[in-house]
Amino acid sequence: MDILSGGMVLTANENSCLLHIVVDAEASINSIINAKAEVRRDALIEEWRPRLYADDSVTELPADPDDLATLILARSDYKTRAQKDAAADPVLPTSTTQKDKYDAVTRSGSTVTLFSSGITITDLLGNCILAYVQDLEEWVYGAVLGMVNRGKKKMIARYHPIIMDDASVTTMPATEDGLITMILARSDYQRLGG
Repeated sequence: MDILSGGMVLTANENSCLLHIVVDAEASINSIINAKAEVRRDALIEEWRPRLYADDSVTELPADPDDLATLILARSDYKTRAQKDAAADPVLPTSTTQKDKYDAVTRSGSTVTLFSSGITITDLLGNCILAYVQDLEEWVYGAVLGMVNRGKKKMIARYHPIIMDDASVTTMPATEDGLITMILARSDYQRLGG
């Protein structure tokens, strides 16, 4: 399963905020995707176990969690989160909140592209996540933006008091972006991520 085929463009400051808390953004995001898939695979199995036990046509179940998840995903009565939501309310559109937040930021000037060749995950991993989220790319946008935001908050929380106590600083930027640029330019700036 391929997602974000064109990659994900971040501003230089967004990328710096992300790198404030992680050493390798792409590796960290891949790790998050894999961890999410495992959690969702296990939740899918827990949700379906009683149904499988109650189904007289099921005579044996695989012991391997991936094989069991594959069996569940192949059932005719299985539905993804998007299919369940559409069945419950066919007029309600798929959520695009995270993509909308991403698109609301103008990314020009100095930018960084994460996953320039996209992200490839196994169909099993992707489908286990899709059992609980409507759209995988939408979820990845949210995960990345959440990490960027956490990095920004940690950076500002750490350096704002330092800047306020610095007698050589006479004015401060009136925007978060300006403050981040100021923090990154400081000689005492150090990333938390390593």
